Amino acid sequence: MGDRLKIGFFTDSYTPYISGVVRSIQILSEELNKMGHSSFIFCPAYSQKSGDQNTYRFLSIPAPTHRDFALPLPFSPRLSNTVRSLDLNIIHVHTPFLMGSLGATTARRFNLPLIFTHHTLYHSYAHYLPFGRKIASEVIRWWNKNFCNRCDLIIAPSQFVSELIIRSGVRTPVSVVPTGLPLQYCTGDPRWLKEKFVLNPKSKILLYVGRLGKEKNIVFLIEAMEEIAKRRKDTVFVLVGTGPEEACLKQLVRDRGLQPYIFFTGRVDHQELQNCYAGANIFIFASKTETQGMVLAEAKIAGLPLVALYSPCMAETIFHGKDGYLAHTLNDFVEHVLYLLDNEEASISMGQRGRLNALRFSTEIFVSKMLDSYYSAFQYKRAKERTYAF
Repeated sequence: MGDRLKIGFFTDSYTPYISGVVRSIQILSEELNKMGHSSFIFCPAYSQKSGDQNTYRFLSIPAPTHRDFALPLPFSPRLSNTVRSLDLNIIHVHTPFLMGSLGATTARRFNLPLIFTHHTLYHSYAHYLPFGRKIASEVIRWWNKNFCNRCDLIIAPSQFVSELIIRSGVRTPVSVVPTGLPLQYCTGDPRWLKEKFVLNPKSKILLYVGRLGKEKNIVFLIEAMEEIAKRRKDTVFVLVGTGPEEACLKQLVRDRGLQPYIFFTGRVDHQELQNCYAGANIFIFASKTETQGMVLAEAKIAGLPLVALYSPCMAETIFHGKDGYLAHTLNDFVEHVLYLLDNEEASISMGQRGRLNALRFSTEIFVSKMLDSYYSAFQYKRAKERTYAF
């Protein structure tokens, strides 16, 4: 192996689909390429044309329970020749399922180290499968454990996920490497949101960024906003993103008469996302299924104080009382938001501390740790082969 790595990423989702996993792969690929390494992405083909360089698309079909998500068909008679011609020396998979299994098979065929980033608490997404949720959850846990034990190294985005993996009975070594982010979410136009929704210039804006899915617990945020609106008529809630629950959430807003207080941006581009962060006052979040919560780091980079529903993962990201608050109940959540709305100095101070704390999520630290992990995977694989030789 030379100094420059050639890495094959295998993933069940990629651009133009938008998610934290996709963003993580993009950032890692871009930063590795800047350093002179080479990354090649094996992923689904979508209806939109994509001319991404070093990207190999597989025929895919829409998921029956989530039409925006494509299910790649992990078969290609050209794959072996492609891997051989690219001279890959590492396979890094970002899913334990379709393309992940293909990546694992490819790694075994070419005797390459296999690294798996455990981006998601997969059993928490069992409601997207077209059969019983309890059964689906157990099947996913079993599959995930067996897949992890086929790998040479697991990457966990947080200590919480690392502990879950180890407790599940996985024997493969685990490294904790949070996804890094470019420190640039303070460059947006703070007027954009208020102009887009014709808001009062003095309005206070609560912001959520992410997929509109059941697992994100957005109904909780709407219920919190309903209580906040009773006491702060100058406050609105903006949800940035799209997802399978969008229509249901909009109907809930209508049913509760919250149209003057809750707004949906739909899909936004990169600059518009920065504008959303720049125009907001507080970032709110209620998902309990996150493995890292990249949008929380983005909000910190933008200088926003955070209020989130408590989970072990959130406790690793938010320093309670320093750069945000962790709430255990709806009332607790509402009171924290109201305190920040009523105390601008405290809100600004928390946002400033958050921006400093976000430095630990820099892309430089991220890529440095990932490279260390790649080289460790070679050592783990060699040690495992020596053990089996005896």
